[in-house]
Amino acid sequence: MKKSKEKHSKNSKNKGDKQDRQSDSQTKKKGAPNWKRVLAEIKTLSQRLEEETPPPGVLYYKFKAQADDQEEDKQDERQVTNRKIMETSDKKKIKIRFADLPLSKATMSGLFKAKYIKMTETQRASLPHSLAGRDLVVCARTGSGKTLSYLVPVVERLYHERWSEMDGLGAIVLVPTRELGIQAYEVLRSFGSFHDLSAGLIIGGKDVEKEKEMMRTMNILICTPGRLLQHMDETFAFNGDNLKCLVLDEVDRLMDMGFKDTID
Repeated sequence: MKKSKEKHSKNSKNKGDKQDRQSDSQTKKKGAPNWKRVLAEIKTLSQRLEEETPPPGVLYYKFKAQADDQEEDKQDERQVTNRKIMETSDKKKIKIRFADLPLSKATMSGLFKAKYIKMTETQRASLPHSLAGRDLVVCARTGSGKTLSYLVPVVERLYHERWSEMDGLGAIVLVPTRELGIQAYEVLRSFGSFHDLSAGLIIGGKDVEKEKEMMRTMNILICTPGRLLQHMDETFAFNGDNLKCLVLDEVDRLMDMGFKDTID
């Protein structure tokens, strides 16, 4: 009799534990981010950015063979000169591949899935600075990878801010033509799918009413100046008060096409 009572109590205890675990799993939304892990990752990335970002005026670090006099090497590394490339013996500061950058796991997974492995010269020179939150003006030829060089920092900035759909609009990317907007949107989709962020493409030739409905949940907005101005005037849900990033793609073309007053 005692054994049967003990078994019965154990079974009831096991059932109670299962019910508690089920209730815990129900309260936690499926696919919701683990905020403790996110905060720990953001802290690590922030520390790396402080340690590995080149000083202003220096494009990037390149490897310097270790000399006999280590003290001289340290002095050379700390000295900020007019050179665009600084030599260093610290391999952590050498950035050649995307995996070398202090990027979140979600961004790295997206880049790997999209087969972005090695950085172009434009990306190598601009990404370390833009990831650190510096304002940049980048001049590069077509095909140099500049679209990715501004989209990655946009996504990372919002990730560091722990942005979600509930936070509203966090970044605007202004492009001169529909074709460039579509191109930027496709690049964003190619690597940004692992983040809990929403993005929208607002260009001419699309249903304005549908765009107005989408405005409420958009975090990243890729748009042409005319369409953006229309929504700023007509769409009640448009709110850019909390904007964290503003990108002007091919700003010279924006000016040439007569959008100077619109941008101002």
